[in-house]
Amino acid sequence: MVRRSPGPWSLAALAILAWASPVRAAPFGGTGHAAIGGKTDGLQARGQALERARKAALEAAIEQSGAVDPAARKRVLDESPVWTRAYRVLEQGDDGATATAVVSVEIDTARLAKALALPAAPAASAGPALVAVREEGCAEGTAEALAQKMIAGGLLRDGRGGTVSGGAARTLELRCRDLGAVRYPHGVVVEAALALRGGAEATHTAVGFGADAAGATAEAVGRLYGHVAPTMSAQTSAGLRLRLTAPWPAARVRRLERAIAESVIGVQSVRVASIGGDGSVTLKIDGALSAEELHERLAAVQVPGASLVAVEVEAPDVVRARLQ
Repeated sequence: MVRRSPGPWSLAALAILAWASPVRAAPFGGTGHAAIGGKTDGLQARGQALERARKAALEAAIEQSGAVDPAARKRVLDESPVWTRAYRVLEQGDDGATATAVVSVEIDTARLAKALALPAAPAASAGPALVAVREEGCAEGTAEALAQKMIAGGLLRDGRGGTVSGGAARTLELRCRDLGAVRYPHGVVVEAALALRGGAEATHTAVGFGADAAGATAEAVGRLYGHVAPTMSAQTSAGLRLRLTAPWPAARVRRLERAIAESVIGVQSVRVASIGGDGSVTLKIDGALSAEELHERLAAVQVPGASLVAVEVEAPDVVRARLQ
């Protein structure tokens, strides 16, 4: 006959939540068993069964997460007591030979998904992804040559033929316009305009001079690259900024920092960078993701006591949001 706990409150430390439930928690069930005998008495076996039940619940949550990094999976399972602190004992007892425990564990699924994520690619490869190249009025291949130069320089990654999130996708458009010949010094003037469609769009123009249209175009395109490269490189190295309107009280900002750091895949660190005269707060976010990817992933962030609304991508490295 199975001996069960005599009353609902006899194991109060176990029968209620052993830790405050996480905001993004979901319940997972687990069952554990442990043999009684030898140096293991009934009480010890019950403790072992409970520990195994909690770990079984964590394994169920991991399985639901899909593809995971094997090393991260082992690390999470080794830290099972930390991940399964919020649990309820649904059943616990023994039949004299075997102890059994059945639990329901509240597991922070967003934080778990980040902990299990496959290793991030180097930050340089996490920038905007080129999905298409278009040119108008330029010699064939001019836009593609510029695109390859930007990819080689780490300003773009080649996303053609792969899966790219909508926010990170970029279409490079290059337009060339012959402004005509000049008499002295004799040559041709060409204007080139570059636009990266997608995200925070901007158009850059440059003028080139050469003995012929090809030479003038090459100079104009070279100047375009010189214009955009410093800006895009600075944005990549400086990280991202999340500008918050109506962020107060300060406790909400601290909770938001923690929520982003723990649940947004690609984020490595979050800290307050500045406070504006209008009361807005700017958070500096370091990690392997673009502003568009951050904007998309903020939709899943849950902040205790507040709602986060991702408003827009203000600039290639700035996302605006508000707490309400």
